[in-house]
Amino acid sequence: MIDKLTAHWGFTRMPFGKDLAPSMLHRHSSHAQAVARITWCIGERALGVITGEVGAGKTVAVRASLSQLDHPRHKVIYLANPAVGVAGIHHAIVTALGGVPRPHKSTLIPQATDLLATENNERGRVPILIIEEAHLLDHE
Repeated sequence: MIDKLTAHWGFTRMPFGKDLAPSMLHRHSSHAQAVARITWCIGERALGVITGEVGAGKTVAVRASLSQLDHPRHKVIYLANPAVGVAGIHHAIVTALGGVPRPHKSTLIPQATDLLATENNERGRVPILIIEEAHLLDHE
């Protein structure tokens, strides 16, 4: 069905996919507000939550914000599926920061914390953790 639509309209790529370059985005006030909030959270090293209906552009706003970063000064850790649980999230952080994850949660969590602090304090890079589909997080 998608192939028929793209062929009918003469698109060379899907115009509404998540893989669009930030420069190709349709900018509107809600998008600009989301980008500004995400950028503020990064600058303040704050926790932020972006919510909205499916297809509202949350992922696109995150990508647009990340594209504006000074990449040598930031380390982006992207987690697409938070349903992996606490250990899985910490495992992903350790792996993204170049560590070899420890096998038990009691040692893995401090390892992730130490690597995040090292990334910031010794390497001078601000770690940014992006969790897509955060509504799938459990209480823990």
